[in-house]
Amino acid sequence: MHKIRIEKQKLNFSAAHFITFENECEALHGHNYYTVVEIVGRPDENHYVIDFKVLKKEMQVLCDRLEHKVLMALNNPHLKMGEQDGQFEVIYRDKRYSFPKEDVLALPIPNTTVEMLSEYLCHQLKEVLDKKGYLAGVDSIEVGVEETAGQMAMYRIALGKL
Repeated sequence: MHKIRIEKQKLNFSAAHFITFENECEALHGHNYYTVVEIVGRPDENHYVIDFKVLKKEMQVLCDRLEHKVLMALNNPHLKMGEQDGQFEVIYRDKRYSFPKEDVLALPIPNTTVEMLSEYLCHQLKEVLDKKGYLAGVDSIEVGVEETAGQMAMYRIALGKL
């Protein structure tokens, strides 16, 4: 079994977010997030698990979607969200936020923690690699998201193909 890893300075995104807790909501703030991808698998007939160029390109596309966005958790039970007059509105108790719709990326996650962002990105990467036929010899995909130096969450999908 072989493992490949990409951890490039350019595979990053800057985004704003806030996290809700049961009785609390963080202040809106941002991070310069960095990503790491690890793929475990068996080399193909060209002796690649996955070509680094392909993996970097697809991960860059995913990072670019989050770049300079306000990240919102669509599945957060503590938030009320809606769109009106080109604005994306979010309410948490007595706090009300309004952002230009094009500046918001609403994700199908329960909170915008690095744990949930790494899970989201891992599933998105798996989906695109699968659609393009790159997962034949892949046993697992792991994506890490770092919000600040030394603070990273990793999420792994075991494909169980090998």
